[in-house]
Amino acid sequence: MGFYYLIDKTEESIRPRYMETVEESLNDTAHILSAIVEERLEQNPFAYRSFPTTLHSLFAPVFENTNKRSFEAKIYSLLKTNTDIQVYITNEKGIVIFDSEVYREGLDYSKFNDVYLTLQGKYGARSSKLIDTEGEGALFVASPIRFKNQIVGVLTVIKPKTGVIPFIEEAKKKFWRISLLVASAIAILFSLLAYLSFRPILRLSKYVSSLRKKEKVVFPKIGIRELNELGKEVDLLVEEIEGKKYIESYIQTLTHEIKSPLSSILASVELLQSHPNEASRLTKNIHEEGKRIQKLIEQMLELSSLEGKKTISLEERVLLYDLVQEVILNFQSELEWKSIQVVVNSENQSWVVKGNRNYLYLTIENLIRNSFDFANENDTITIEIREETDGFLKFSVMDEGHSIPDYALTRVTEKFYSLPRPNNNRKSSGLGLSIVNQIVELHGGKFAIQNRNPRGVLVSIFFPKN
Repeated sequence: MGFYYLIDKTEESIRPRYMETVEESLNDTAHILSAIVEERLEQNPFAYRSFPTTLHSLFAPVFENTNKRSFEAKIYSLLKTNTDIQVYITNEKGIVIFDSEVYREGLDYSKFNDVYLTLQGKYGARSSKLIDTEGEGALFVASPIRFKNQIVGVLTVIKPKTGVIPFIEEAKKKFWRISLLVASAIAILFSLLAYLSFRPILRLSKYVSSLRKKEKVVFPKIGIRELNELGKEVDLLVEEIEGKKYIESYIQTLTHEIKSPLSSILASVELLQSHPNEASRLTKNIHEEGKRIQKLIEQMLELSSLEGKKTISLEERVLLYDLVQEVILNFQSELEWKSIQVVVNSENQSWVVKGNRNYLYLTIENLIRNSFDFANENDTITIEIREETDGFLKFSVMDEGHSIPDYALTRVTEKFYSLPRPNNNRKSSGLGLSIVNQIVELHGGKFAIQNRNPRGVLVSIFFPKN
């Protein structure tokens, strides 16, 4: 608003400045013409006796010839084709004795400022209409005619404003064009400065928001030192708070999950003392529950390690097809025991995923283990690797086992959430798919799970293609 006010006031000053320039030029012209008259009177003192005749002989042919002249003068963007300067001369009484337009001769102009002030030895000028119906009027600038140190007449040069207005309007248009360009440049500059100033704050705000949502994000690059330090302090504070909460949750969950197998072990020990004849069955149960606790602790340690990472090195180039074959080979004895076949379909065996090989191995192992646990004897587990149109590699594991209840589909990646196995109704640690989801996030991928028709489960992982 202030800028518009400044521009508007500046635009208003254009017209007065132009008129002042024109008036200054008219003043020079009036004095030059007066000097010509004075030179003629000095050369021929008798010319003053017939002053009107002298003036007509001096100027009439000049103006007549000038009005007949044809020319084209391109002054900047405007074309001028005729002269519009007018001149009239009065005697010492203010009566017009020469007029370039003739119609003023004999009129009394002694009361007009240009004549009146000049006859008093002052600067005479005025702005008046040439005719009553005229809109803009004209500038009148006078100069005294001296003879023998006396003012014997007044020469007035007239410039109609209609000849000046086009230049003023053109100047205003040009001024507004430049002003708009300058205003646009200033607006763009301030917008850029505002963007550069607020971008670090927006980055920090987005980072804090991501932390609140418990997303894995890396602390952004912030150019402002104070904001950078503030962000790091917030980061440390969140880590401390989350660390305390995580430890509390970790201990509570681990205690809860160990309680069941530990109770089973204690019960088996008590029964072993009172029923020694069932030692084989009871020791087997103790062994299985002990392995369950061991597996639970190992997976908890693995998961806590993954959850503590915001990023991992993704520099290894891992051939996905070869890694799948390696995992299947290590499962071979279990697959044969249950008569389960694994089929791998891949359009290209050379597709590479950049990431951590050990974590990718663990991901594939957990997915195959999950399908194996829910599969029936003589089922087929199908693994498919194919390229998506959005630049991702889709890694899918499909089985023919039991489908997941609809209410559980959205919870399978939660820690310790597990469904009973169909062969023995026992639950796993409930950490396998949670570990898989964490690894996929660290690799910049996406995890998806859905039921197949008529039965079975499809798990898909989308890795960024390299």
